[in-house]
Amino acid sequence: MQKTIVVTGGCGFIGTNICLHAKERGFRVVAFDSLNRPLSEENLPILKKAGIEIARGDVRNPQDLERLPGPIHGIIHLGANPGIPWSINWPIFDFTTNALGTLNVLEFSRLNGKFPVIMASTNKIYSEEINLIPVKAQRKRYVWDFSKINKKKVRPTVVSGITKLGVNEDFPMDSAGRFPHSPYGASKATADLYCQEYHHIYGIPTVINRMSCIYGLYQKGVEDQGWTDWFVRAKFYNKPLNIYGDGKQVRDALFGSDVAKLYIKELENIDRVRGHVFNVGGGVKNTISLLEAIDHLNKKGGKPLKLTFKPWRPADQKIYISDISKVEKILGWKPRVGVFEGIDRIWDAYTNSTNVL
Repeated sequence: MQKTIVVTGGCGFIGTNICLHAKERGFRVVAFDSLNRPLSEENLPILKKAGIEIARGDVRNPQDLERLPGPIHGIIHLGANPGIPWSINWPIFDFTTNALGTLNVLEFSRLNGKFPVIMASTNKIYSEEINLIPVKAQRKRYVWDFSKINKKKVRPTVVSGITKLGVNEDFPMDSAGRFPHSPYGASKATADLYCQEYHHIYGIPTVINRMSCIYGLYQKGVEDQGWTDWFVRAKFYNKPLNIYGDGKQVRDALFGSDVAKLYIKELENIDRVRGHVFNVGGGVKNTISLLEAIDHLNKKGGKPLKLTFKPWRPADQKIYISDISKVEKILGWKPRVGVFEGIDRIWDAYTNSTNVL
């Protein structure tokens, strides 16, 4: 019998990538989405053409979940407010979507056979305490300087939670009140913990992916979220860019097709990964700073990007790199698309006017 999976937030960028890959793997796929995010409706024709079913609904409303066609064999839970600025401006919306919405999904599983729930968490559950690890500024990026860690000021759990491979899953979620997470980080941390508890208390097979910078086709990037696509759009359409901070901040970047393969692999191997928490991103081999991305795009020709530098945003991390060794070891998964190759794929999609953006 063909298995049915539901992807909440299925019409978003990551959701579209996962839905398409799941369909290729032979699943019956239902994309569950409120379509609240601007431009997400543009992905509908792509999903429908692939034979993916669309269910309009909101994770904040349990009755919307109850209307989903069953039996369901798993939910990939992406439905959320995905950005910090929205959480600061509309904290109630952020909490009810991210925290309560996740609780509703978990309850739906508990009451309907305890099927797997694979959740997209975030690196923002780790607070600004990450910035206690000293950095040194190079011309275009920051790098960690582990030789200058002041162990009197930095907790041992923080020191052990960051290595040359990046931030691992043992890095503390709580900073004992000393550093901000942002409301977004707090709501996602609540959802993250609820997923853990529903596994321990109720036996639901949950998996938590704490995501770094995810980018790729179908993204509809905006200034506050999806910055790589936003940068490509700015270059392609000759629009100005705001840079918050100095542009040397570094992220590890993971292409959408790679993250889609991970989520479906987790679902297909749920007995190996149930109860696990993974830090997920491009890892140390796929890091990029904002300035490096800008330089790469400026090589495409035309007018250079016009930049305006603004103050740092609250709870921003100067460097965030995921240590992905745990998920690599357990599942044998690793990123396949390099960060500059991925940016070039987005650029080529714009240039060729393909209907993916």
